[in-house]
Parts: sequence; structure tokens; C-alpha cells
Amino acid sequence: MLLVALLALVAIRPDAARGQSAVTPSDQEVTRGDPAVANLALVFNVGAGFEPATSILDTLAGKQLKATFFVMGWWAERHPDVLQLIASQGHEIASHGHSIFDLTQVSDAQVRADLENADAAISAVTGRSTRPLWSPSAGYRNARVRAIAADEGYRPILWTVDSGDWTTDATPESVYSHIVNGASNGAIIVLHFDSPHTLETTAEVLPAAIDALREAGYHLVTITELLTTS
Repeated sequence: MLLVALLALVAIRPDAARGQSAVTPSDQEVTRGDPAVANLALVFNVGAGFEPATSILDTLAGKQLKATFFVMGWWAERHPDVLQLIASQGHEIASHGHSIFDLTQVSDAQVRADLENADAAISAVTGRSTRPLWSPSAGYRNARVRAIAADEGYRPILWTVDSGDWTTDATPESVYSHIVNGASNGAIIVLHFDSPHTLETTAEVLPAAIDALREAGYHLVTITELLTTS
């Protein structure tokens, strides 16, 4: 009987055999991983609307690093070729919503539609759903929005450290400092793929920042890895 029960459990939770548990939908937001483990996630928000810093992908490939990209649905519709490149390189693709900037200011139906439209647009390019990972645009969320997202199959992912690379006064020095000096066990550090100064800040300092983080003993992982490995 015990063997039958164990086999049934593995059938229900195939990832259990690998010593991992899936990221489950919930209205409880995540701002970091396990502070007892030297894992750290660099995540890239996509959809600010400026020129994509595709050299970031070259850096990640050269450093043999897989990251998590939170992509807006409208951007996926406009740049399917770049999104396909991101996905083809093995990066984790998550949802950043479709096009509504502040979900707290719209109806339940509009929140739900924004999440569903984003997943449809992104999965049409990548062939995979973004569920269960979602990061609210600009961090705008409240209990109502989180509950709707959870009902749609998502878990809200925020961040521990804001690199500040989205600001108009960002410099290579400031972005590098935020990334490296803000690092800690389990940290989620948010960067941007297409903000006003991404090309001359984030893209420029990313190679040195990755090297510095690794030299400090951090293992750089995706969000799923951050939340399911110990």
C-alpha cells in the first residue's frame, strides 16, 4: 500500500522525483528566494518601448547564463523575432501583462483580459504559456489584482533589488553598483531590456556585473530555479 501511494504521488507531482516542487499559483507575492542559499536571479522586464538591447542576449550566451524575461504582450506582438530569439536561447519567458500600465485602476474584467491577452500573444510566439510567473507592470498591484492573477494561474513575482536602469538619469556606474552592492542570498534583481538608457548602461555593465556576482560566490539562476531548488 505504501508503494502504491508513493507511485501515485509521483504520478501527480512528476517534479517530485527530481527533488523539486513546481511554482504554484498564489496571491502571495514573491520578493526573494531562500536567504540561506547563495542563489540569485537576474530578471529582465521587457516592454518599456525603447530600442531592445539585444547585445544582452550575446552576453548571457557568452556567460552561459539563463535568465527570466518578463515580457509584455504588446511587445511580443511587435517584436516576435526578438522574442523567438530569447526563447530559442533557453531563457525563461514570463508575463509582464499585455498593455495596461496600472492594473489597480481598472475593472476585474480588464485585469483578467490583460493577463489572458498577454499569455495569448506571448505563447503564440514561444509555443508555451507564461503561467505561473507574472510580474505586474511597474509593480502596480493590490490584493484584488493579486487574487485575480492567482485565479488565472499566476504567482506575482516582484524584486529584492531595483537596478534603477529604467530611470532617465541612470549611468553605467549606478546600475553596476545597484546590481553588485545589492546582491544577497535569494535576491531577485530587476533589470530592463528596452528602457531609455539600457543600451549604454545595463548592456554595457552586464558582463562585469555577472563576473563580480559569480566571484562573490553567487549562483545565477532563473526564477523557477530560485524558487524550487535548495
